[in-house]
Amino acid sequence: MGRNPAFSGPRYQDIAASLLRDIARGRYPVGRLLPTEVELCERFAASRHTVRDALRIVTEKGLLVRRRGTGSVVIATAPPNVFTHSVGSEEEWMRYPTGTFRETVNTAEIAADRKLAALLKCEPGKRWFRICSVRRSSRIPEPLGWTEIYVLPAYAGVVKRSDHGTTPVHRQVEKMFGESIDRAQLEIFASHIPAKLARPLRVAAGTPALTVVRRYTGLKSGMFEVTVTIHPENRYTYSMELRPQLHAKQL
Repeated sequence: MGRNPAFSGPRYQDIAASLLRDIARGRYPVGRLLPTEVELCERFAASRHTVRDALRIVTEKGLLVRRRGTGSVVIATAPPNVFTHSVGSEEEWMRYPTGTFRETVNTAEIAADRKLAALLKCEPGKRWFRICSVRRSSRIPEPLGWTEIYVLPAYAGVVKRSDHGTTPVHRQVEKMFGESIDRAQLEIFASHIPAKLARPLRVAAGTPALTVVRRYTGLKSGMFEVTVTIHPENRYTYSMELRPQLHAKQL
C-alpha cells in the first residue's frame, strides 16, 4: 500500500491512522492479532522502526496490547477515555510526557505532620513549600490527577516561572538554583480518592486510585522535592517497553 497523498505528517503517523481505521471498521476484531511487524512492513513498504512507532501510537490510544512472543492483540475498537503514559527508559519514569500540564490551585508553606512525613520520608516538622495542582491533558477532558509538589522553601520561586505548569519542577530547580540531582526514587501504590479531592477530580470519594510518588535528592540540599500524584482509576495508565541495547562490537 502506498502513502496516502492527503496525509502530510510523518510516515509512522500515516500508518497508525490506517491501522486505527482498520480496527474501527472491524478488519481486526477485538481479540484478534494484528499482522506481524514483518507483514506490516511489507504492506506499508516501511522499515521495522517506522512500523514499531506506528504500533506504539495505536497502543498508547488503548486499542492494542503488545505481548512478547504473541504479537499485538486488539483490545478495543475506539480509544477509551484514558491517558496512557508509555515509557522506554528510567528517565521517562520520572517525568510526565509532553501534552500534559499542571493547573496550580493553591500554594502554601507548611510543616510536615507525622502522616505526611511518613509519605515524604522526612522528619516530622520539616518545612516545605507545597504546590497543589490538577494535572491535565489536551487529549481528554477529565483531570488526570491531583498533584502536590513539595519543594524546599528556598526553591519556592519556581511557581513564578512562565513554564511552571509544563516543565518538571526538578528541572526548574536545576535551572534557577543550580541544584544537581544525585538520585531519584519512584514509588507507585494503590490508594483511593479522599473526600476533599472528589470534586476537583470529578469522581466519587473512595474511588480506587493510583498514587505515584517521586522523590528527588540533590547534591547541594539533600532531598529537595517530593511530588505526590493521585490518579483516579481508568484515568491514567503506565505502559513500559524496554529494548536491549546492543554492545558496540555487535553494531
